[in-house]
Amino acid sequence: MDSILLTEDRPGLRQLYAEFLRNLGYQVIETGSVEDAKKAIEVTDFSLVLTDFMLPGANGIEFLKYLKERDPEFVVVIMTAFGEVKLAVEATRAGAFDFLEKPIDLDYLKIVVERGLEHRRLQRKDSFHELRAARDDHAIIGDAPTLRCALAMAEKVAPSEATCLLLGESGVGKELFAKFIHDHSPRRGAEHVSINCAAIPGELIESELFGHEKGAFTGAAAKKTGLVEMADGGTLFLDEIGELPIHLQPKLLRVIQSKDFRRVGGSRTLHSDIRVVAATNRDLKEGIREGWFREDLYYRLAVFPIEIPPLRERKSDLPCLVDHFLKQQNAGQSKLDSALMKELERYDWPGNVRELRNVLERALILSQGGALQREHFPDNMFDSAERVGFRFSVDLTRNFKDNQMRLEEELERHMIRLLLKEESGRRERVARRLGVSVKTLYNRMKTYGLEG
Repeated sequence: MDSILLTEDRPGLRQLYAEFLRNLGYQVIETGSVEDAKKAIEVTDFSLVLTDFMLPGANGIEFLKYLKERDPEFVVVIMTAFGEVKLAVEATRAGAFDFLEKPIDLDYLKIVVERGLEHRRLQRKDSFHELRAARDDHAIIGDAPTLRCALAMAEKVAPSEATCLLLGESGVGKELFAKFIHDHSPRRGAEHVSINCAAIPGELIESELFGHEKGAFTGAAAKKTGLVEMADGGTLFLDEIGELPIHLQPKLLRVIQSKDFRRVGGSRTLHSDIRVVAATNRDLKEGIREGWFREDLYYRLAVFPIEIPPLRERKSDLPCLVDHFLKQQNAGQSKLDSALMKELERYDWPGNVRELRNVLERALILSQGGALQREHFPDNMFDSAERVGFRFSVDLTRNFKDNQMRLEEELERHMIRLLLKEESGRRERVARRLGVSVKTLYNRMKTYGLEG
């Protein structure tokens, strides 16, 4: 029988939680202070610790540190009042398995306890020792220190229930990190559902996420199951979360906090047990200041942030990345000579790993199975004066109109790349400078292989 240490200084709440857990078949030891909890730990081997954040004698962070020093594998769930959420987030970063906001939904308490105990069993079986060996399965390629640091963070957070926020420029591989986290979590047997918030028009994204009832709006001829519902038991990956319309952010916050939602046009509250992983290339703190992102949602998402480095900061990984992508295209015999590789290393790669993959795919098509040469790559990649000049080679085998179209496309691609770099990936600013909408910019980035 699994044993749970319950530490809560309010007798009424302590009794309520204890009886609920005992009815589920757990052995529960109740304590009302940190001092009593420490005494209980001396004589009992607990499977899980459920503790209030603010307790007589110490706060949750101090108690958590004590528990982790005693046994790094202690599964600790923090209970917190609304005003203490930021502190509880810090506790999660310090090693807490999860935290629950009061008033606590008992059904959700049951789910968190079950997942915590499953995590404990997996730890004891050393089930996650294969994490490093499995890296290549998900194409997270490279050995640069900055990448290793990010991957180590992903390994740490994967077994927990913590919400994770992946940060980084377009094209660094945030979606691969999200899949890695899912595949190495207790939820790996369930669905990994993803949505790019920038790729769906604002008026459709609510229905895409939460589903809709028949007749909810013009054109809703049948009931639709949303992605939140489809991800039940698994992971929901929200790419480009900074593009989520602000009027939908409270609805997402509710899903994260209580797992409850309603379909568009529906009156019935539904429940979906999901873990949320989000990603962005935007500064969400700036969004809070400017009013396009909610502070409460930010702190819920940023429980465990992971910064993924751009390719220009890990150019030592270029050779192994090139080799990997060539093998993916069944072009293992195609090699880059050292001189061409050095030229690639001098390039800044504003589109990051995504741009590298697309450039190599294009080069392989142009080479027609032969050796890859400098002329198989875009002209402006090798322009040492990239910021002040733009080079274009006229193709005399094509007519004037075709060359004009190529020139316009190359110029637009060049401008977008430079502006993305100059504005640190902030699309709304790039779009403003180009005189187009963010949606139009996204579509053009996708066309040119610069999207995240």
